[in-house]
Amino acid sequence: MDIRIFITNLAKYNEGYLVGKWVDLPLSEDELWGEIREVLGDDEEFFITDYEAPFRVEEYDSVTDVNAMAIELEGMDDEDVTKALFLVNEQGYSFRDAIGKVDDVDFYPNMTLKHLAEEFVDEGLFGEIPDKIQAYIDYDAIARDLGFDYTETPEGCFRCD
Repeated sequence: MDIRIFITNLAKYNEGYLVGKWVDLPLSEDELWGEIREVLGDDEEFFITDYEAPFRVEEYDSVTDVNAMAIELEGMDDEDVTKALFLVNEQGYSFRDAIGKVDDVDFYPNMTLKHLAEEFVDEGLFGEIPDKIQAYIDYDAIARDLGFDYTETPEGCFRCD
């Protein structure tokens, strides 16, 4: 997963110059501060003016916190990353809280609510339904009802405990 931030020298920015560089994360703490010192030169303050990440990064977010998130995401499997980013981007969780709640999220990749409704009927979650009646099932209505507990996204459907 690519996570990049553009570190900008605040003093130079205030003088009307854009002095900065893209930094690819994650890095070790020493590497990160080495990159920042390179941007700062003799100046003291910096801020983040741009980012490329699957989560929101603000101007004055802690670069060490953003780097820690990148390290954490790098160590997770793809499904857990998807769940964590859903919690952050769709449910408003902080990254720290999302990491702790990943196991409480059900994820159905590449499915819509209607597909989920069809799968639940096929699996017998609504009881045994005779084949003669299955043609009359309103999957759109079931999908609408599932929408109270599940969230449909381009990645698939999610349900949080």
